[in-house]
Amino acid sequence: MQFAFTKANEKVYNSSMEKELTEQTVQQNLIYDGKIIRLYRDDVTLPNGQAAVREYVSHPGGAAVLPIDDEGNVYLVRQFRYPYRTELLEVPAGKLEQNEAPQQAAIRELEEETGLRAGDVRELGVFYPTPGYTDERLHIYLATHLVQGNMHLDSDEFVSVIKIPFDEVLQMVRNNAIKDGKTCFAVMRYALER
Repeated sequence: MQFAFTKANEKVYNSSMEKELTEQTVQQNLIYDGKIIRLYRDDVTLPNGQAAVREYVSHPGGAAVLPIDDEGNVYLVRQFRYPYRTELLEVPAGKLEQNEAPQQAAIRELEEETGLRAGDVRELGVFYPTPGYTDERLHIYLATHLVQGNMHLDSDEFVSVIKIPFDEVLQMVRNNAIKDGKTCFAVMRYALER
């Protein structure tokens, strides 16, 4: 079966497919309640009526921002990511605080991690980083008309800010030199729009 995702048939696709694929939660079971994440092991009923178990991580969501200056340079942060035991190049990003609007989080993270402030911030889209085991949603923004401010890193946050021309960053995504999903999403989305 082939689907063409256009605005005209998006509603038809969503309404016809969701009914036959939806799983119903029978019981939600909290296994771990951490500082940032919660781990659940839920009992569900599958569309065919059979019982199953779904394990997933609940996350408050986050915001990320692709900062591009007037000369077309991108500002990325290099930071050590413990789960991978390596440094990654990423767009500035962070989790949403309670009741915080995603755009405000993007603006906050931009200044905290790079010291930059943006004259214009607009949404590029929403990204589901790992739908197989988490409900995390990342709101991705583009920041332009940048001015230098002051960094405000958290006490456990260590980053280096790197300025790279956009075309080089795009090539780094193409060559898999940048592996971070939110960064790849932001760069590719902007490349499609410019």
